[in-house]
Amino acid sequence: MAGTFWSVLPPLVAIVLSFVTKNVLLSLFLGILTGGLLLNGFNPISAIGYSLDKIVGSVADEWNAKLLLFNLIMGAGIAFIWKLGGSKALADWAKTKIKTKRSASVWAWLLGIIVFFNDYINAAIVGNVTRDIFEEHKISKEKLSYILDSTSAPVATFFISDWIAYQLGMIQKGMETANITDISPLSAFFGSIPFNLYCIFTVIFVGIIAITSWDFGPMLKAEIRAQKEGKTKRDGAVPMLDVDFELGQPIEKRPMIITFVLPILALIGVTLWGFYYTGAKEGGNTLIEKLGNADAATALLWGAFAMMITGIGIALGFKLMSVSETMKTVLDGFKLMLLACSILVLAWSIGSVTKDVNLSGFVVSMIREETSFILVSPIIFLVGALISFATGTSWGTMAILTPIAVPIAYKITGDAWLSVTVMSGTVFAGSIFGDHCSPISDTTVLSSIFSGSDHMDHVNTQLPYAIFTASVAFLMYLLYGAFKISPFILISIGLIIVVILSRMMHMNSVRKMKV
Repeated sequence: MAGTFWSVLPPLVAIVLSFVTKNVLLSLFLGILTGGLLLNGFNPISAIGYSLDKIVGSVADEWNAKLLLFNLIMGAGIAFIWKLGGSKALADWAKTKIKTKRSASVWAWLLGIIVFFNDYINAAIVGNVTRDIFEEHKISKEKLSYILDSTSAPVATFFISDWIAYQLGMIQKGMETANITDISPLSAFFGSIPFNLYCIFTVIFVGIIAITSWDFGPMLKAEIRAQKEGKTKRDGAVPMLDVDFELGQPIEKRPMIITFVLPILALIGVTLWGFYYTGAKEGGNTLIEKLGNADAATALLWGAFAMMITGIGIALGFKLMSVSETMKTVLDGFKLMLLACSILVLAWSIGSVTKDVNLSGFVVSMIREETSFILVSPIIFLVGALISFATGTSWGTMAILTPIAVPIAYKITGDAWLSVTVMSGTVFAGSIFGDHCSPISDTTVLSSIFSGSDHMDHVNTQLPYAIFTASVAFLMYLLYGAFKISPFILISIGLIIVVILSRMMHMNSVRKMKV
């Protein structure tokens, strides 16, 4: 059944049940079990054994293990910031500097753009810095998780980051497959940026929402709840990170802003150094090459460890905690992340199942080389979105689609530059769109973690916004295919549409909710 229509079933079961039951852990496991049944002739014993093997394999994978440890240690770092009064000190500072809901939202958006060097660390830093500020201004957890998710991968794909190094490799593979040799991957990457329309529209749309508060759909409902009832999360929500509940009241001796600033600086500084050190150790003459060789998981792990050690040092150095209280705080921090780590493990496991059932092969087989160029970009965008939504990985989707999309476009047009730049940008956009919407994506999970949001509440409120900007991007790809309009004109047209429609949809939602 691998590589056939049946290969859609495991992720479909997991995703549909996640929306229906709101129980992500159960839904993901049933999706994994469905794959086990398909691959083992519907033998339940073999299917259970297969499912457990997939879960063990996900935990044992070196990258995954480092990311799990990163999350646990990050939890300990967050626990120290809370218990030592860093969060309270930040909230007190925010009262004097960030006085409005708009300024808090804009601050989070801008910080998300500034922290561009890795999508995981983006969510961790921006979430930790802004979570208590949003709570102070009664902005919903759903809004914060959306801002985190929409300024992580969409931002990292543009600037100097570990993403760019990976994308250069994918562009190189696409050119090799199409036998294109007269274009450098770096110049092709820069040429692809204007065609990464989903990410461009999404990042700017976040700013529009932050400035204007033109929310609509489920997000508007969440914001009304937060503003009118003072509830930043809905009744019955299961937040991925609930510091208040898990850790209790902070120490009231002397809430110092230094107990927030120093751990965060340690996290940022050591992570950046880790990127450079691990990349330079493997060789490379330019910064891009070193980033390409960097071990991102190791750098993140080192950064989180530095954050935790800094918290321990402050606790003991200022005699705010005893040694036993310090160790208890470390363990309490680990507990904060248990649900998140469980979801990550199962999300990775179902991603592995989709490889075993060859889901990507089935989806890609639906693309025909004789397709008109007018439809090539829109089709590649949708196929990329489907694969990444079902598998929860944008990088894996890029690896699958780039070597297919570039040769198809080159065969149709005979234009090497157009084929490489347009197709690469389109693949990157579709991959990130699908990943952005997927409840089994690790970046979606991490955004829920560091915002303190219920995971499915984050997915449900983000989905209409993601589909909105993706629809505008899809329309622009159709226009490009038909008229070969300059991408900068397409971006301008698209942004005008985004502004007008977001205002109209906001007003329509306000009327429906009788606000």
